[in-house]
Amino acid sequence: MSGPRLLRSLTLAAAIGAAVALCLALAANVGATMEALRGFRWALIPAVLLAVVGNWALRFLKWHLYVRRLGIPLRPGPSALVFLGGLTMAISPGKFGEVLKAVLVRGLVGTEVSRTASVVMAERLTDVAGLLALSALGATALPYGPVLLGGLGVACLLAVVALRSTRLLGLARRVVPGRLVAGRLREAVRTFLGAGRVLVEPGILALTVGLSIVSWFLECLAFYVVLGGLGVALPLRAATFLYAFASLAGAASMLPGGLGVAEGSLTGLLASLGTPLPAAAAATLLIRAATLWLAVGVGVATLTLGFGTPARIEAASPR
Repeated sequence: MSGPRLLRSLTLAAAIGAAVALCLALAANVGATMEALRGFRWALIPAVLLAVVGNWALRFLKWHLYVRRLGIPLRPGPSALVFLGGLTMAISPGKFGEVLKAVLVRGLVGTEVSRTASVVMAERLTDVAGLLALSALGATALPYGPVLLGGLGVACLLAVVALRSTRLLGLARRVVPGRLVAGRLREAVRTFLGAGRVLVEPGILALTVGLSIVSWFLECLAFYVVLGGLGVALPLRAATFLYAFASLAGAASMLPGGLGVAEGSLTGLLASLGTPLPAAAAATLLIRAATLWLAVGVGVATLTLGFGTPARIEAASPR
């Protein structure tokens, strides 16, 4: 993605995010929502940020495990820069814009985008699996909870089966005619599917799903801390379910960053459990600022400082 196009996308997402926040505050009563925010125990913010950074650390570990699994010669330092730069695309639909990381890796070590893109695919697959596991704590209590969870679970299972299928690889070899441009496309598809198949082998799949469950639980824990800071007494299990379910709903919507759907789901679910609407809106605004928007900010800073000049890119390349 070019610089101007990325800037336009970020500006649009920020505008949508601001509109969503305003609508949420208006729906809950702006004055009451601001009062709830003023009453928040701000001394808890370090604990919230620690949990969020812990989520990033475990997700980076998963990313780097995948990178090493594919034999991509990317050292941990540059790999961390790529991972953090990819956080910029947390506002993309389903976070699939994080394929930007594949472009950054190509610039660092020359690995084709289609190969590294399979890592992004595997990340999203295991993220959904982790959130499904956490959501299963209480989704059956919601009218449409089992339907959403079941649909996403089936989609994950089909994706794994498809990537493990040698027939799909054979089809990729035959489906595109062998002309020049088509031949390049065919090779890219073959590379993507072949790499993806390696990343969903049972051993690494079990490990990375486990990492996903723990990493996303840390963000659920951050949400629990936010609720406590607002004086909302909700069990950790319930907070875990609400945050994971709302995150899944946002991802399933395929809207940029799940904007609107994630916020509406989280606020509505909190209100349905007896939380005053202003406090529910305040909790949603705080946790989205600490997770989505902080991630985007860190990503933009990393892209600007870490990949801003050819010299820096060359310095990050392996010797």
